[in-house]
Amino acid sequence: MASKGTQPAKPAATSGLVLPGNRAPAQVAFEASMVDFFISAADLLGVPKSVAAIYGIVFASPAPLSFAEIEARLDISKGSVSQGLRILREVGALKEVSKDDDRAELFTPDLEMRKLVQRFLENRLQKQLVAGSSRLDALVKAIPGKNGEAAELRRRLQSLQDWHAKARKLLPLAKTFLKLTSG
Repeated sequence: MASKGTQPAKPAATSGLVLPGNRAPAQVAFEASMVDFFISAADLLGVPKSVAAIYGIVFASPAPLSFAEIEARLDISKGSVSQGLRILREVGALKEVSKDDDRAELFTPDLEMRKLVQRFLENRLQKQLVAGSSRLDALVKAIPGKNGEAAELRRRLQSLQDWHAKARKLLPLAKTFLKLTSG
């Protein structure tokens, strides 16, 4: 608990990606915490840190941000900003908005998580599952070893193929669930 005259502790930023610029310290601290939150969440999904940082900085801004503003607020390369924005637009995590008097693209987060999760399932997970089937088939054909060793590897791969098949069956159910929860 903070004593009289001291400020309560702010959440510690762990990524160090947010640059202070000319914004108020409280805004920078909020942005850093938001970026760290999305980096932690994205890590579970295998999403690149820079992509999560871009989404976090846009999410933390009450006004839409331009490419240049995103680049100025984050300690990541111009190329990473460009690639991250492309990925986030592809999966529908960011919306482009524009002002009548400005030609710059402005970005704001799409807050409908159902659509974001659905697009992730369709664009990333489904592709991975399809590719995984053929890779597993190739691995079965390439099992090395003799007798018992090969049998053990076949048993392990069969277990992996079973889990993979279950995941492929679960994907359409997850998509249907997401459609049912809309509205």
